[in-house]
Amino acid sequence: MSRLPSLQNVLNATLKTVLRFPLENITAILGTIFAIILNEKNYNDPNKEFYEKALMSASLCLVLFLSVSLFFLATKKNTILRFVTSIILGSFIVLFVFNFHKDITDLEIQQFLVLNIALHLLVSFAGFLPRSYDQDEFWEFNKQLFLRILTSGLYSVVLYCGLALAILAIDKLFKVEFYDHIYLHIFFVIAGIFNTIFFLNGVPETNNSENPLILKYPKGLKNFTQYVLLPLISLYLVILICYEAKILVTLSLPVGWVSYLVLVFAIFGILSFLLVHPIATETNNLWMRTFNRWFYFLLIPLLGLLFWAILYRINLYGFTHERYYVLLLSIWLSVIVGYFLIQKQPKIKFIPVSLCLAGLLSLAGPQSANFISKKSQLSRFESYMKKSNQKLTFEQEKDLSSIVSFLEDNYGVEIMVPYAKTKLETLLKTDKFPSDYEIMEALGFEYRSPYDKKEKNKDEFYYYYYENDQNNVENIHGYDISFTLSSYQNKFECNDCIKIENKSYSIQSSDKDYGLDLQINQDNIPIQINDFVNKNANFKEDYNSNKKITQEVETPKYKIMITYLNANGKIKNNKKILNNYNIKVLIKIKN
Repeated sequence: MSRLPSLQNVLNATLKTVLRFPLENITAILGTIFAIILNEKNYNDPNKEFYEKALMSASLCLVLFLSVSLFFLATKKNTILRFVTSIILGSFIVLFVFNFHKDITDLEIQQFLVLNIALHLLVSFAGFLPRSYDQDEFWEFNKQLFLRILTSGLYSVVLYCGLALAILAIDKLFKVEFYDHIYLHIFFVIAGIFNTIFFLNGVPETNNSENPLILKYPKGLKNFTQYVLLPLISLYLVILICYEAKILVTLSLPVGWVSYLVLVFAIFGILSFLLVHPIATETNNLWMRTFNRWFYFLLIPLLGLLFWAILYRINLYGFTHERYYVLLLSIWLSVIVGYFLIQKQPKIKFIPVSLCLAGLLSLAGPQSANFISKKSQLSRFESYMKKSNQKLTFEQEKDLSSIVSFLEDNYGVEIMVPYAKTKLETLLKTDKFPSDYEIMEALGFEYRSPYDKKEKNKDEFYYYYYENDQNNVENIHGYDISFTLSSYQNKFECNDCIKIENKSYSIQSSDKDYGLDLQINQDNIPIQINDFVNKNANFKEDYNSNKKITQEVETPKYKIMITYLNANGKIKNNKKILNNYNIKVLIKIKN
C-alpha cells in the first residue's frame, strides 16, 4: 500500500536538490524577489528598468547554470570549477541583457527569446558532451526531462489554485483583508521557487552507474504519435505538396506566409521523428517505419518551396529580423535533411546541437540577425535617398515608409540622418522623437501605411489625426474650458461642472442634422459640422495626417475652437455624408 511522503522525506529531497543545484536555486529565489519587487513598482518608477532586466537575466542564467551543472556533473570534476564557469558565463548574460535600451524594443525581446530557446536546447545535450554518446540514453534523458516539465507544471497549477481558493475563502467567510497583490505574489513564489525545486529534483543524472538511463518507451506516447500526430502531419504534407504542384502548373508565385506553413510542418515533423525514433524500425510499426524512412525525402521539395518564397521576398524588400530567421531555419533544415540522408547511423543529438549553435550565432557578430537586417534596410534607405529629387510611385512610397518604420522602431531616427543630408537634422531640432509620418514628410514624401491601397474607395472618406494617440502636451493658453465630443455619445451633459471667476457653467450638447447644438448655460450655439466637413478638402479617402484640422465658431460671448480628431462617412454625388466624428472643443469666455 502506497503512503504519502512524510515531511522529513520532502525536506530531505529538497535539501538534496539544493545541494546538487545550489546556483540554480539561488537564481530562482532572486528571480522571484525581482518579480515581486517589479510588481510593486509604479509604471514611471525610475528603478523599474533595473528590475525588469534583472528578472530577464535571472531567467536566462537559471537555464545556463543548469546546462553547466549537467556538463560538470557528467564529468564528475571539481565543483569549484563548475561554479566559476557558471558565474563567468552568467556575467556575459547579465551584460547582454543590461545592454538593452531603457525601453526594451521588440528587437531586444526577440533576441531574449532566441537566447532563451538556445539555452533550453543546450540543457538537452550538455550532459552528453563530455562522455561517449549513447542514442537510447540521450532519448531517455530528454523524455524524462520533458515529462518532469509537465509534472512540475501540473503540481504548480494545482498548488496555486488550492492556495488562492483558500485565501479567497478566508477573505469571504471571515472578512479577513489580505494584501492586494497577494495572489500575484503567491503565483511568483510557486512558479519561481516551488516549480524550479520540484523540476530540478527530477532532473536525471547522465553519468550514474548505480542508476543508469535505460530506454523506457511509454505506450501512451506511441499511441498518440501513431494515431494522432503522424496522420495530422501526413495530411498537412499532402496539402503543401498539392499547393506546390499548383504553383508549378500555374507558374504563379508562392504567397508570403507559405514559408511559415512549411517551417511549422518541418518542425512538428522533426518532433514526431524524434518521438518515434526508438521504435521506428520495429517490424510491427509499419506506419512509423514508413514515416521514418521517407520523412526527410519528402522534405526536399518543400525546402525548394521554402527557399523560393523567402528569397523572393528578401530580393524585393531586403532582410528584416523575421526574414533572417526564416532563411536561417531554411538553411538549418537543409543541413538536417542532408545529414540524415547521408549518414548511415545519424545521431539525433545533432538536431538540438545544430539548432542551438544557429540561434547563438544569430545574436551577435557580422552574421547576426541585427547586423544583416540593419545593413540591408539602411542600404535600401540610401538607394531611395538618391532618388529624393524624383517623384516616387505609390508602391515606392509604401516601401520607403516600411523601411522608415523598421529603422525608427529598432534603431531610432538618428541612424537615418547621415543618409538624408540635412532634411532630418532640421526635423530633430524641433522634435527629438518624430513619428514615421513626420519623417516621411521631412524627406519630401507622403507616408503610406501597410494597409493603404493605391485604388482608394471613392465612395467613402476617412480622416484620422494620428497625433491623437500620443500623450502630447499642448498649449491651450487663451481658453478656459476643454472637453471632447463624439458622435457615439447620445448626449453630453455637465451641470455646474466648472467655476470661473465665481460663476458656474453648465454645458450640454445635442445632435442636429447640421452637426450639433452646444448649450453653455442659457446660450445655444449651433455648430455646423456637416457643412465644414464638406467644404474642407482635407477630409478625403483613407487619409491619415499629422496636420490638424480646426474649425472656429465665435459668438458675442464665446470663442470656440474645434479640433477634429477623426471623421468618416460616405460620398454620394460628390457630397460627403458624415457618419461618425470625434472632436476636441476649446471654449474661451469673453469678458
